[in-house]
Amino acid sequence: MKTPFRLVSFSVALALLAPGCLVLRKDHDALAARVVELERTQAEQARTLKVTLDKADELARILEEKVAEAEALLRRNQADLGMRVEALELAVETLRGLVENAEYVAKAGGQELAELRRDLDERLTKLEEKLNEATNIPEGKDALWAEALRRQKAGRHASARKLLRIYLSRYPDDPKVPEAKFRVGLTYFSARDYPAALGEFYQVIQAHPDSPVIADALYYSGLGFARIGQCANAIAYFKALERPKVAAPDKYKKAARKQVARLEGDDGTICQDREDRQAGAAGRQGAGAAAPKKAKAAAKGRRP
Repeated sequence: MKTPFRLVSFSVALALLAPGCLVLRKDHDALAARVVELERTQAEQARTLKVTLDKADELARILEEKVAEAEALLRRNQADLGMRVEALELAVETLRGLVENAEYVAKAGGQELAELRRDLDERLTKLEEKLNEATNIPEGKDALWAEALRRQKAGRHASARKLLRIYLSRYPDDPKVPEAKFRVGLTYFSARDYPAALGEFYQVIQAHPDSPVIADALYYSGLGFARIGQCANAIAYFKALERPKVAAPDKYKKAARKQVARLEGDDGTICQDREDRQAGAAGRQGAGAAAPKKAKAAAKGRRP
């Protein structure tokens, strides 16, 4: 039990009045004043402490209510929160899958774009080459002839054929005209357009029978007819190389004999006509007018 402050003050005053202690009046008044001040200060502190304790109690009560509400809300939403978390995880996985698919699509699209660019570059390069060929036509006769042969040797058959025809139109009386015509046919032959090649060779044979290139035209005509399965006509042209008037080189005669033997011994793999086994009437008559006339309809090709 706490001792009242007044009792303590009275005890102090008695102690001071006890025998052996002499207290002056002014000291007594000062001491009394200090006692009054101490009482006032203690009362003020007591009131402040009470107010503080009351506020603390109120705040504690409010905090307890808020905690209770929070706990209740947490308990109510705990199930919903779990469901939301699961839904969020599912959405994240779905999004991750979409991102991966997008990456794959983007990668595939990038590869396709690169391939398209390469294809486009190749096409543009070819178009530029064709444009250069179309516009880069040599003016001089020798230069034109050399460029035509260069393109033919490089396997650019259509381009070489174009220059050869330009040569024929510019220089129709030139000594190289028979060879130029033969080379036109040779461009078709190299491109495996045998009917067109046969038509060009036939024109050389008919228009330039005394030209040295006639042997080339006869031999390649035989090859062309063999390629399309008309062995009777092929044999006729090969045998025409044996005629003295043709003056074919020995290499052509030797090669032609081998071709004739191969075609006459064919079991039907090469030849599609029925006269090939007996060499045909045209073959027996040699390379007279009958063989070219018989072959004319099939051999006559097209001019581009």
